[in-house]
Amino acid sequence: MPLSNTLLFLTAEKTAFQVASGAFARQVGVIMLEEATSAANRDFLEKVLQAAQLNLANDTLLAEIPAGEPRQIAPDLQEKKPTHLLIFGISPAQLGLSIEIKPYQPTPFYGCIWLFADNLSILASDVTKKKQLWAALQQMFL
Repeated sequence: MPLSNTLLFLTAEKTAFQVASGAFARQVGVIMLEEATSAANRDFLEKVLQAAQLNLANDTLLAEIPAGEPRQIAPDLQEKKPTHLLIFGISPAQLGLSIEIKPYQPTPFYGCIWLFADNLSILASDVTKKKQLWAALQQMFL
């Protein structure tokens, strides 16, 4: 049977923070692309967040998502109620969002401040992008 004039949407079965770690004391959600260099990426992220006066283990909820694996963010926004979301190497579409947000630009949306940035492995070696990230984090947290 043809499905003319009918739209079908596939939604992800998992939420972004379904498998996450951290005490979430300051209600900062961090979503990063899962890579082979994830341990080094986590170390880099920890240093960056410390400079912004955030502790990765205590202040955030950290989720690592494999490339191309869609996740839903909407249920997490309603349940966890983050005040800030830092997203590294994940597109809005992979989180079930049909919005355009410029990278390195803190953007209020759906009750929190969003910041999309490149993969942490790219950021670690790119001085220009590190400066953009730092400027955005200063605007958000300092």
